[in-house]
Amino acid sequence: MKHFFIMNPAAGKGTKFHDLIDEIHKVCDRRQVYYAVHITERQGESTEFVRKMCQSSNEPMRFYACGGDGTIKEVASGLVGFNHAELGIIPMGTGNDFVRNFEHPEQFFNIDAQLDGETRKMDLLKYNDKYAVNLINTGFDCEVAKQVSLNRRSLFVPSKLAYTAGIVQKITQFDSAIVNGRVYIDGVPLKGDKFQACVFANGRFYGAGYRAAPAASFNDGIIDCCIIDKIPLMTFIKILGYYKAGTHLTEKGIPDVFAYKKCKNAELVFYRPTDISVDGEIERVKGKVTFSVAKDAVTLSTPKACQPISTDPVVLRAARRFQNKR
Repeated sequence: MKHFFIMNPAAGKGTKFHDLIDEIHKVCDRRQVYYAVHITERQGESTEFVRKMCQSSNEPMRFYACGGDGTIKEVASGLVGFNHAELGIIPMGTGNDFVRNFEHPEQFFNIDAQLDGETRKMDLLKYNDKYAVNLINTGFDCEVAKQVSLNRRSLFVPSKLAYTAGIVQKITQFDSAIVNGRVYIDGVPLKGDKFQACVFANGRFYGAGYRAAPAASFNDGIIDCCIIDKIPLMTFIKILGYYKAGTHLTEKGIPDVFAYKKCKNAELVFYRPTDISVDGEIERVKGKVTFSVAKDAVTLSTPKACQPISTDPVVLRAARRFQNKR
């Protein structure tokens, strides 16, 4: 097995990468494994590097995405179609939302445990002709994600507070931060054409821990969609705590502003050019975005302690109830 550690030094303000590189060298040299450290210099380079390495040899390979969810997305995109290669993750970003789908996330930093990782198949979320690992969103929370990108580069905003600060900073634009367009779930249109937020999920979390899709699984061949109606600011403030905790499907008495659907395919038809957040990275789109599942698209390697977190049966029952609404 060849082990490639792909480092995005821009992730998480880049404060811990020297320590990680030293640990990689120490452990891999001690264990006498074949390894290399590749430091990226631009967006998209990870995908290109992975494809080049996979095309050069049919030997078993494992590529560790050392960065945030955007880095994981790039590495995973390069692995599509190569059955002899695996995806590993060392979460070095600010939010690190994808690894929240696993137990004992601290073990992702254990290089010995990474080298001894066990594998499972993992879906990717396909949007048009590209791939995402975790989640795609648009609307108010996308505007917040844009602000978070600025906050991460600021010396005055701690990384752990970047998302909360982004919400506060964007509150003044709440009424204008809406999605104008139509949403189709397995070909069936949702009611209305103005939404506060639209989420299409493979994983459960985004925004540094907001559990937008509490019933999602990254290996079930299903997209979880959480759509929030256009709502007043005070209603948003009322539901925000439930939305962060992932209890917006199960809590009684909260405003009926959510549509939660599981599907094979979805479509968002925008009335005007709009920004979307793809695993935390902003893309400008116009016209139509189609969503589907690339089932078992990559092989994921994780430390043995890092099993996928289970789904509460109460949450699954609530998701089924939502499936039959509107």
